[in-house]
This record gives sequence, structure tokens and C-alpha cells, in this order.
Amino acid sequence: WGHPCEMCPAQPHPCRRGFIPNIRTGACQDVDECQAIPGICQGGNCINTVGSFECKCPAGHKFNEVTQKCDDIDECSTIPGICDGGECSNTVSSYFCKCPPGFYTAPDGLKCIDVRPGFCFSTLSNGRCGNQLPQPLSKMQCCCDSGRCWASAPATAPEMCPIRSTDEYRKLCTVAAMLPARPDLPPVRPDIIPRPDVIPPPIIPGVYPPPHPEIIYPSRVPPPHPILPVNLTDYCQTFRHLCRNGRCIPTPGSYRCECNKGYQLHGREECIDIDECERNPCIGGDCVNTQGSYVCQCRVGYQSTATRTECR
Repeated sequence: WGHPCEMCPAQPHPCRRGFIPNIRTGACQDVDECQAIPGICQGGNCINTVGSFECKCPAGHKFNEVTQKCDDIDECSTIPGICDGGECSNTVSSYFCKCPPGFYTAPDGLKCIDVRPGFCFSTLSNGRCGNQLPQPLSKMQCCCDSGRCWASAPATAPEMCPIRSTDEYRKLCTVAAMLPARPDLPPVRPDIIPRPDVIPPPIIPGVYPPPHPEIIYPSRVPPPHPILPVNLTDYCQTFRHLCRNGRCIPTPGSYRCECNKGYQLHGREECIDIDECERNPCIGGDCVNTQGSYVCQCRVGYQSTATRTECR
């Protein structure tokens, strides 16, 4: 107390840390730190526990032990190789990639996809690439389908495609799996004649969709992949299924989700129900979690409020 500081007289403290004596009975009772400490868990969800508390931070945030708040993670400086081929911009709880000409942003906004057309070769023999295909293909279209070599220009030496099941192959060819099915996008060109055993990706002038990463036999052909325009501007308009249980907000070259009341962001595009029962809101009753809310089933001697969120 005072300045300069003077020690308070010694006093017996009957309760351990996180507990305080009850004024009337003197018995030790739990301190609700979420109520008692202003600004605790700022940016996150504070949950009181017996003798302590815990902070649940939303996706893209981490708990700061010093300030006791949820800090945004700067993915651009923490994730190695992020936005390969483009420029990373940090956003609250996420990030997005600004991609140069010849690339487009992946549907989730988190990587740049090389769509520059080049030359595809379907054979490789004794280290020599042969059988150049007539149509221009991106490296992904060529190597993830049946191509063996790819060259970015006529004068440049062809490079070998990555071998299937290697990390390099997976990195190049997993984008196709990320693309959501879209029934309202342009249909596949009917004038491409497939080889009898392989269904090639559709070829649309000026747009280079990634092909399916594996060879597909006609008996189990999936619906054709969507054709994405190169300059995708409003993800919320193009992909209506984003941000379930929330609102989709477009950002430059990407989007973010704002969750409805009673939901919190999980990952990037899904709002999941908050389990309000974890903080035991129903004193004098049993809590039942519901989608976006909860109800209290009150015990004998207690009455439920109109909103059914409290027992009195």
C-alpha cells in the first residue's frame, strides 16, 4: 500500500489460489476470473474453471500468456513457403495470397496456382521427352494427368514431371481436389475426344483448370471439375456454400467468415456451434446444448425464465 510501497500487515489467508472466503460463511469459494478480471481473454472466449480459468481463442489466434489475450497469428511470417509464387497478406484470423499475372488464387485463397500455358510431352524414353501434344497445357494439367515432361516455352528445355506419390507431385496436384463441385459453371467441351481408357481435363481457351490428379477409368468418372475464371473477384458470389452458419464477406482475392450468434469459426469456412454448457450457465438446473444456443432444464424449486437460459 502507498508510494513508496509499504507491506500490509500479515493476515491469515485460509484459501488457496483461485479461491476466496465467502463473506457470510467464511467457506472458500471459487473466484470467477472471467467476471473478476477486466479484459481477460480479449478476442477469445473465457471459461471459468474450479480454482482457475482457460481462454479459448478463435482459429488463427493464439493465447498470449503475458497479456492474457488472444493475439492474431501472422501466418505470412510464421508458415514457411506460404503463398508460393505470390505475395502474402495477413488478415485477422487468416491471410490471403496476391497472385501475379499467369497465376490465379486457389478457391480457399491460400495459394497461387500456376495457369501459364506451356508444352506437354506424353513420352519419356532414355531421358528424352517426346510426342509433344498439340494443345497448350499448364504444368499442372500436363503432369497431373498423363504427361511425362513439360516446357514453359518452345525454346526452353522440357523438365520432367514429378513422380507420382512424391511430395512434389502432391504439392502440384492436390489443388484439383480443393475445387468445390459447381453445377452452374460452363459445361465441358463436347468436342474433346478422350483416349478410350483416360478422361482428360477439359480444355477451354484462356482458362486452364487443374485436371484430376489420378487416371480415371470410365466406370468411376466423377463429375467434371469446374472451370474457374482466371480473375475471380467475389468468392462469396461464386461459391454460395461458404461460411455455413455465418456470413461470407469478400476480401481482395479472398473472403472471410463472420459467424452467427452462438457459433464460432472453425478452420476457415465453417462456423461450429459453441457449447455454452461448458461454462455451466444453468445454476439450479441441467444445461442442454442446442444449435446456436442452449436451454436450462430446471430442478424442483427453480423456475425457468422466458428465454429458458436461466433457472431462478
